Amino acid sequence: MRYEKKVIVLSSSLAVLLLAWGAGMIFSPERVAARAESAKLIAGKSADIAAISIKNGAVAIELAKSGSSWAIVDGAAKLPAQSTRVSSFLDDLAAISRLRVVAKSKESWAGFQLDDAKAKRATLKNAAGKVVADIYLGGYGPTGSEVYLRKGGSDSSYLVETGLNSYLNASRSSWLDLRVLGGLKETDLQSIALKSSIALDGKGKAPLKLDYSLRRDGKAWKSGAAAIDAEAVSALLRSVIGLQGEDYVTSPPPEAFAAIQARVGLELGNGMSQAIEVGALEGNERFYARVSGGASAAASPVFTVSAYNLRSILKSQADLAAKK
Repeated sequence: MRYEKKVIVLSSSLAVLLLAWGAGMIFSPERVAARAESAKLIAGKSADIAAISIKNGAVAIELAKSGSSWAIVDGAAKLPAQSTRVSSFLDDLAAISRLRVVAKSKESWAGFQLDDAKAKRATLKNAAGKVVADIYLGGYGPTGSEVYLRKGGSDSSYLVETGLNSYLNASRSSWLDLRVLGGLKETDLQSIALKSSIALDGKGKAPLKLDYSLRRDGKAWKSGAAAIDAEAVSALLRSVIGLQGEDYVTSPPPEAFAAIQARVGLELGNGMSQAIEVGALEGNERFYARVSGGASAAASPVFTVSAYNLRSILKSQADLAAKK
């Protein structure tokens, strides 16, 4: 055989072998399984999602997007939600790209806790109201890091590595942004005035009597002629700014603020002023609270705040005295 023909024959044989090898790689059981398992749970972009509905037994949470912020819909009210938590939930959902099929019939759902009675459900819609994701989460898989999942409109059950269960198991309060003063900073404050006659230990107990004010003086703080410890004041301000409620109250009773039992007035560097007002006792060691200032008292959101958290902001002047 001539040399040229040998080269052609060998080249053709090599091409056939390469094609066979490539086909084997493409159609290997592992590759076929990987392609079958690849999937995205969100149809479209996460940024297009405008509403999220979460159902876990008797707990139902409705989240709605407004601009770049999120709110929890509570009847006619929209309560501030933690936008960072919603973003993390959407990122984790969008990160899922592989689902391992474990069953293809409805009969398997109960064993994986994916039936309607036990499964947790999240339904996501875009601004037009179109469903872009509808998932059900069940129990944990054999390793404990996987969870059983199914998609709305499909009988198949899957196993997926994800932490989504932590979001769907969460209570309403874990989604709410319960910061009483929002994003206020310590450097925004120029003065603070505290007044109180509140009985933090309950009705019939001795009230906490406070009536004094503090004003910024350069890097220090002054309260009349009293010597004040700057670090103690700084700790107080951090507590005031970081104050969190336990929940919102969309329909407080008329007597909630019939008497203001404690007030923390704040003057800001921009000339504005705000005040945390604490009203009547609600339940066991919880009080109604609201913020007055930029909005009218009637329009201010109403919180319930624990007596424990109120103790952190209702400090006496003696608590702030300079150390000798």
